[in-house]
Amino acid sequence: MPENFNGRRWLVLAVVSAAQFLTVLDLWVANIALPTLRRDFAPATLADVSWILDVYAIVVAALLIPAGRVADSAGRRTCFLAGLVVFGAASLGCALAPTLPVLIAGRMAQAVGAAVLMPTSLGLALSAFPERERGTAVGVWAAVGAAAAGAGPVLGGLLVEWNWRWIFLINVPLVAVTVAAGPSILPRDGARRSGRRVGAVGALLVFGAVGLVCTALTELPAWPPVRTEGVLAAGLILAAGFAVHVARSANPVVSPQLFTSRAFRAGVAGLVAYYVGFAALLLGTTLLLTGPWRVPAVAAAAGIAPGPVAAGLLAPFSGRVAARFGRRGTILAGAALFAAAALWLLAGVGPVPAYLSVVLPAMVLWGLANGLIQPSLFAAADTAPPAELASGSALLSMARQLGSALGVAILVAALGTGPSADPTAFDRAWLVVLAAAVLTAAAALGAERRAELEVRTPAERGPVASGRRARP
Repeated sequence: MPENFNGRRWLVLAVVSAAQFLTVLDLWVANIALPTLRRDFAPATLADVSWILDVYAIVVAALLIPAGRVADSAGRRTCFLAGLVVFGAASLGCALAPTLPVLIAGRMAQAVGAAVLMPTSLGLALSAFPERERGTAVGVWAAVGAAAAGAGPVLGGLLVEWNWRWIFLINVPLVAVTVAAGPSILPRDGARRSGRRVGAVGALLVFGAVGLVCTALTELPAWPPVRTEGVLAAGLILAAGFAVHVARSANPVVSPQLFTSRAFRAGVAGLVAYYVGFAALLLGTTLLLTGPWRVPAVAAAAGIAPGPVAAGLLAPFSGRVAARFGRRGTILAGAALFAAAALWLLAGVGPVPAYLSVVLPAMVLWGLANGLIQPSLFAAADTAPPAELASGSALLSMARQLGSALGVAILVAALGTGPSADPTAFDRAWLVVLAAAVLTAAAALGAERRAELEVRTPAERGPVASGRRARP
């Protein structure tokens, strides 16, 4: 880390965390607005309006890795600022959208900007901090993302009461402030002319695989089985093609070198698994409160708030928890809390609204789980080689987006064409959350224990983890 940036590292973290907040917020801010959007764009179905969530997650997932590769080559600072401009312009387009297809197209454009922002934000944050402080920096960065994900429905609920268009319009002044502050604060990391091209084939395979699988799951209630099975099979074939591409291509969109680290593999698998449950829990709770329990949007948003509050309070300290108990132990503890939240909802949700005794404890359990799981999984970024720092961060962010897209699609498939008037129908959502918690715990077995964190030498950790920057 250059010495002249040492005193500004917290300002760098503040700027990149602001962008992280915006990009994650916009994945979830529309959750609470789905019933309103169905009315405004009638006769839209739940599957129709759910594409406002899914198209954002799918496009981000497809473009994150190519965007990370571009940033590693062209410079993270330049790409970060360019991504902000695209994201802000697309947000304005969403706010002015006259029809649902135009709004979905605007969300696609937003996702392009977000795909550039996510890997560059974590890459800039990691490069600004010495090794001993990176756990804290990742914890703060992840805490902001967790707070944004949970605050999305809360903020959305407040704005929807006025007009749903404000959930997108509010991004514009925030982007303007961040763009104005960025050039004077962010480090000039410089371009790395490695000569490596960005693999378009890999990006298309990711987009096709994720898009087709999510389409099949989202449209499952409305499509005949033959069509659903065909689209799902096509998506899985493209996913297999992507795996072959990474293994055999001379210029893969994902460097196989990233997967030589067991901790990095665990981070990718854990984020996919966790965010399937995250999406199912957040959207399922939102639909339960605003649907069968008939809670007003603002009250439902406030009811979800304890989750992100708990996550935001705990996540900045997750680095210390991991240092004491190891990342494996920290993730396992979080997965246990996540499973407890699902079991609490399974046991307690009934026809009579019971927020204080059922939803509130589940939100707190989920928030504590989030504060432990997210930073510990994203901390796998410090095992990436220095030349692949943004690409490694992109892959971890892609895992989050992929899990989010699958979680929304699986939940929509589980609920059918629309939320049932019977709250017990949401048991299927809580079972998805429980399964995701179990898979997250399984992924944690590949994470590092305390002893492994303590005995790793700088050479074993690699240049990034030891605090050395890559030389051009």
